[in-house]
Amino acid sequence: MSQGLMRARWAVLIGFLALSMPCALAAGQTKFWNTTGDKIIKFELAPAGSGNWGPDQCKNDKDNSVDDDERLQIKDVATGSYDARMTFEDGRVCTAKAIQIVQGKIFSLERGDLKDCTNPH
Repeated sequence: MSQGLMRARWAVLIGFLALSMPCALAAGQTKFWNTTGDKIIKFELAPAGSGNWGPDQCKNDKDNSVDDDERLQIKDVATGSYDARMTFEDGRVCTAKAIQIVQGKIFSLERGDLKDCTNPH
């Protein structure tokens, strides 16, 4: 095999790897997109129907909260069905039931998804 052909094959291989790396890295991050209209200061997930709430995912954000229209990285959550419990800046606590989360994808919740809200006032 000639050196020119060998170099061309290596160049194609390196180019393919360079192009696929960003996609592979992006695919690894699960994110919550807050479309509720309000700032969330605590966001917990539990396997659907279990009530076994996991850690506060807002701790994954630099300001420990997720503003409306902001995305929050979700850590250590596998693909599955989950309930979410959110505490809002005004003190309300709401849940959303049976959310389908796919690892490496973005999921969102809107105001209409919120149930069983408690009002602190």
